[in-house]
Amino acid sequence: MAKTILFDLDNTLILFDETKFFKAYVKKVAPLMSDIASPNTLWQIILSATKSVLHNNGKTTNQEVFKQNFKQNFGNQTEEIWQRFLEFYKNEFDQLKTLVNVNNGVSEIFSFLPEKNIKIVIASNPFWPCIAMEKRMGWAGVKKNQVNLITHMENMHFCKPRLEYYQEICQKINEEPENCLMVGDDPLNDMIAGKLGMKTFLATDSVRYKSQLLAISKKLRLGFTSKKDKIDPDYSGPLIQLREILGSLL
Repeated sequence: MAKTILFDLDNTLILFDETKFFKAYVKKVAPLMSDIASPNTLWQIILSATKSVLHNNGKTTNQEVFKQNFKQNFGNQTEEIWQRFLEFYKNEFDQLKTLVNVNNGVSEIFSFLPEKNIKIVIASNPFWPCIAMEKRMGWAGVKKNQVNLITHMENMHFCKPRLEYYQEICQKINEEPENCLMVGDDPLNDMIAGKLGMKTFLATDSVRYKSQLLAISKKLRLGFTSKKDKIDPDYSGPLIQLREILGSLL
């Protein structure tokens, strides 16, 4: 019986092309950093810092690992640069909302779950700071008070597809993996939760153009995982079908 549902965000609740999105992201943020890096250099620094988070050993938060990598390029300016990013998320990040579409069924599902007294976790890969995650949730029409936990770089010590990421979530919400359902679009990052005993639902809404949509994610984890890490989902289909499946799980 499912007591908690974990939802991936990117290309599960919101649909978008990662390459187009991050090109637009860099174009927006680069002017704020023009005194310290060109747009291309800035993007390479962001990618390097993000990839370093995948290798976090759990001794510190993902945010601290990210910043330590940043220091290799920005030194004593790191905190100042970080504040510039936070100001960008606060004031300009919402301009990128036009590049994403809300997936079918999101509103219906998030209206239905509170009636069932179910814990909800937004289990997006914690590469983003909290302020950015809350903005991106808002793009999906999901409010902060609707969820029990949002994973972000300030409160997590691991990333997908590490099993420790899912174990940390269970510890934070005081729930056993067997009582959880993971919903996501990535056959590896999200479905690997099944190895802990979680039920899994593979959302297939973006399957027609997945190779383009997930280009950045695949580049980040290149060499980090292999085909042997994949596990078949318990359920799969368009996200809107989740409402019917929940009827038998709750």
